[in-house]
Amino acid sequence: MSMTFFKIVVLIFLLISLFGVFFTKKLLEFFCYLNFSYYKFCGIDVEFKIVSTKIAKLSCLAGTVFLIFMFFNIDKNFNNKNTNDLNKNEITVTETINMENIDMKTVYAFLKKCQTYYLATVENNQPRVRPFGTIDLFEDKLYIQTGKVKNVSKQMAQNPKIEICAFDGNTWIRIEAVAVNDDRIEAKQHMLDNYPGLQKMYKADDNNTQVLYLKDATATFYSFTQEKPKVVKF
Repeated sequence: MSMTFFKIVVLIFLLISLFGVFFTKKLLEFFCYLNFSYYKFCGIDVEFKIVSTKIAKLSCLAGTVFLIFMFFNIDKNFNNKNTNDLNKNEITVTETINMENIDMKTVYAFLKKCQTYYLATVENNQPRVRPFGTIDLFEDKLYIQTGKVKNVSKQMAQNPKIEICAFDGNTWIRIEAVAVNDDRIEAKQHMLDNYPGLQKMYKADDNNTQVLYLKDATATFYSFTQEKPKVVKF
């Protein structure tokens, strides 16, 4: 079920509940007139009729409050679901990491497993490093993502040579590469589809979202349990 459809359904029930809050008494009187025996009973026991009306109104009011809460939390629930789905996919990916026959997909799986990696750039003669979390495979290339307004984007435009480092507690990776800007909407949207949480800050056509793929990359895996590092070029 899509988020838009779910919102429409909740909104319809919300309107019904609101209608019930304001017109409960009239609705009960209407049903009493439809059923003569029940109408007689309602006419005899006025107190029961009043209590029934109050209970019905309270039920409608409680339903209204609940539906309002649901309506304003739909986006959050869907984002949590997408995040959980991504986490499940990440678990699947990390389980397939094979350090014997490493390739670009092994690098991708390792960075996804680490979740956070550190990207270093150069600004004039000063090295700069910061944590990143976005990594994507698109058209057989490894992509990273940032915003054009950020200093890291300006640094990569001036000097596209970068280095990435990540550590999972036992194995770490260092990647030397050239970051190449890809301004296509398709590449940006693919990245955002894989990271739904970014969609609150970035849009594929907002003139700020930037994706870059790694060119002439050399990834080296090091480990406490292996004597020789493993190297892959892509």
